[in-house]
Amino acid sequence: MSWTDAAAPIVADVIRNVGRSDMKALRKALTEAYPWGERENTPYKAWLREIRRQLGHPLNSPKLDPADKQTDMFKHSPLF
Repeated sequence: MSWTDAAAPIVADVIRNVGRSDMKALRKALTEAYPWGERENTPYKAWLREIRRQLGHPLNSPKLDPADKQTDMFKHSPLF
């Protein structure tokens, strides 16, 4: 079992219990839930990577322009 595999259910449980509405409280709860002592090296990096994966890091989200309606015609196309 990898560090990420071990972190995934813990992170999911914290997100489920705290919710996503108050990100400050969620970040605090995730910090308190860290299970492996010192925050360093591979376990901590895996922990942070799993949090980013489950929360959807904003730097990884696509940049969308709400005023651009050009791609709207493809939303209901049977080809896509």
